[in-house]
Amino acid sequence: MSSFRGFLWSFVFLLTAAIYSSIPTYLIFNYWAWLNTLRFDGEPIYTLLLFVLFLWILALIITLIYIVAMIRAIIQRKNEDSGIPKGVYRFGFVSTIVIIAYMVVWFILFNKIAFFSMLPPPL
Repeated sequence: MSSFRGFLWSFVFLLTAAIYSSIPTYLIFNYWAWLNTLRFDGEPIYTLLLFVLFLWILALIITLIYIVAMIRAIIQRKNEDSGIPKGVYRFGFVSTIVIIAYMVVWFILFNKIAFFSMLPPPL
């Protein structure tokens, strides 16, 4: 793997880690109070809260995987084989492109930044 490709992949992995850490964290902090107000037959819906918390923790684990892949891409940039599985490359590249394209289309259509313009309903 050439030195340039190693830095390029580390940049893609950095974008992927930033996306998978910032968007879920922003949404969980903004929607947590609203999720606590949801009721079914007068009882709070703890299952939904636990599921959202599980998804947030899962997103943070994916973030850690891509931070490690970013560091490894920089360290192994001069070796022929990077040691990073092809699935990590493909998922990181495709998911980053899809989310960035979604954010660009959202901005063109609504003139707002996708995900970060979302607000919970008033309490």
